[in-house]
Amino acid sequence: MSNEVSKATEDFFQKYGRAATSQSIIGRLLKFTKFGEYRAGQEEELIPYGTRMGAYMDTLSVGYQRWDGDGSGGPAETIMGPIAQGFMPPKRETLGYLDKSAWQSFDDGRPKDPWQFTNKIVLANIDTKVLFTFSTSSKGGLSAIGQLCLKHGEHIRQKPEEGPILELQMGSYRHSNRNYGEIRFPIFKVIGQISTKSLPPIDGANEQQQLEAPDDGGGDGDGGDGELSM
Repeated sequence: MSNEVSKATEDFFQKYGRAATSQSIIGRLLKFTKFGEYRAGQEEELIPYGTRMGAYMDTLSVGYQRWDGDGSGGPAETIMGPIAQGFMPPKRETLGYLDKSAWQSFDDGRPKDPWQFTNKIVLANIDTKVLFTFSTSSKGGLSAIGQLCLKHGEHIRQKPEEGPILELQMGSYRHSNRNYGEIRFPIFKVIGQISTKSLPPIDGANEQQQLEAPDDGGGDGDGGDGELSM
């Protein structure tokens, strides 16, 4: 009986630890804006297209963040964890805040879910070794990370010690609703592979809580299509 209690307690600590560590921003916060730009840090430095990044795939965290008001104070709640450790995000309907009449609205009048499904992953500039945490809750951003995962999943079957080198790019399309105009989305073009041991160490890196409010489009970048939920 004592072993069962101990194991259950350990599981609670592990679940909390995964959620707590995933809230931290490693290095500089990297976002893709609705204008089709990669911007980093509180100073919003422009990161040019073609910048090469090494991806720490085991840092990929998924889950939900809840935003209050204009989000200027950062997320009110975060429920996220690394998929490499088996974290499974909860179903949206279990998180509460289901009354759409109490939600804020986008500029076009659509109700804005306070819970945003979010992905985060740590990247390292191949040339400068500077660390970034890319965070996204837009459909285009989630798709970019999803495509990256598919390619990585295929590669690690043969070479599990390697991670992808990606190039920051941008794509766009015309939305069927003319009010949204041109929708821009991030592209992570895989251009090579790198040994994970060759990437800059994350341990001891300067972790910053640079938590920013999502854009009116629903998180960042291409937000004209609404929200995703699990």
